[in-house]
Amino acid sequence: MRSSDAPARAHQLHPLILSAARDDELPAWAVCSPGRRQHTNRVAELIDTWASALTLPEEDRIRWRAAAILHDALRDAEPASLVDWSDLDWPPRLLHGPACAARLRTDGVDDAELLDAITFHTVGSPRLAALPDYLYMADFLEPGRRFLTAERAALRARLPHDRDAVLREVAATRIGQRLEHGERLLPQSVDFWNRLIG
Repeated sequence: MRSSDAPARAHQLHPLILSAARDDELPAWAVCSPGRRQHTNRVAELIDTWASALTLPEEDRIRWRAAAILHDALRDAEPASLVDWSDLDWPPRLLHGPACAARLRTDGVDDAELLDAITFHTVGSPRLAALPDYLYMADFLEPGRRFLTAERAALRARLPHDRDAVLREVAATRIGQRLEHGERLLPQSVDFWNRLIG
């Protein structure tokens, strides 16, 4: 694609995606605290840095940033209010991703990879695609989180180019944390892990 084609293609993106990426704007239905907004902005900055380093076309950079801004748009909603927006048998505290993707779909967003990234950002996508994998990592590795600080900084420093190895390490840590807390692994997380070690 010629560089002059990128801005023209970006105009074809859904207005909600453009607003999220360009103005950090959330849809009217979002329930997202100021602290959560700070988190999504840090995730967006991180994923935008990676998209730039990977020299992605402008349209993809917009999509990646929008996914980061939108991924927790319903994180502070009452979990019970999210059940009707998802047919997944997940614990209510994990339904914000699928519910957000469903709301975006209802609003006319039809970007399957972006919706998949938002749906699976907490559990890992069983399908191979760059945006879901990078959003999964960015959500965990963003520098504002206050745990495993040195380990996460070391992993961030290896991205975006050491994607597969870092993704396995992030997944092992996240899945390990769930197991340590006695939580069940969702089938999608098992499929995700099996894809990574395939």
